[in-house]
Amino acid sequence: MDFVINKIIDIDKDAENYRKNIMELIDEKQMELEESIKAMNKDSDEELKSKKISILSSSISDAENKAKDIKIEKEKQLSVVKEIYENNKVKIIDEIFNEIIHSL
Repeated sequence: MDFVINKIIDIDKDAENYRKNIMELIDEKQMELEESIKAMNKDSDEELKSKKISILSSSISDAENKAKDIKIEKEKQLSVVKEIYENNKVKIIDEIFNEIIHSL
């Protein structure tokens, strides 16, 4: 009878040691998993930041190019207006001068 009781006690001790080892392993794996999640979050944050910077740079570059195109177009339009003025300057001055003289 003592043999059976001792065997049950040994089995119980072994089971308790096994449970303890399993719990330690679970805790260790949980810590590893948490560290892995932190690393993944850091990587994804850095990737997101990099993509934001890339998109902003691209948007700024596009805006600068559009601004240059608009400036060039406005300069062309101004040049056309100046050319028309220069071509008609004498005529405009004559017409204004004649209006002034005739109004007196």
